[in-house]
Amino acid sequence: MKIVKVPSNDDVGVITVGTPLEVELDIEVKPRKGELVLWVSNPNTVKVETSNEVELYEYVGYWQRLDPGIVFVKRRIVLIPGETIEQKLPLDLPPGRYKVVKFAYVKGAKVRVEKEFTVR
Repeated sequence: MKIVKVPSNDDVGVITVGTPLEVELDIEVKPRKGELVLWVSNPNTVKVETSNEVELYEYVGYWQRLDPGIVFVKRRIVLIPGETIEQKLPLDLPPGRYKVVKFAYVKGAKVRVEKEFTVR
């Protein structure tokens, strides 16, 4: 058994040795006038937890984290296999290259999931 300490002040997870941590979230992003719409899907065969929190980055020669001015009330969301949720953020982004980051939680471990997109 291996103990995994996840970043920040999050929980500690326990993962069996030899078992690679495999989890995915499919994220689709569509910028619309005045909002950013995310569809988050669970393509796994097991339940996956995520949260309503979103990190937003803009590429300016390097990935710079943006402060969208949105306060997220930390809330865990359980996605059953095949389930998709929609999340709308009230953002009007100028043209550029961006990425969103969400986190999936499996067996107490935190896994970072990113999706790049372009606003034209």
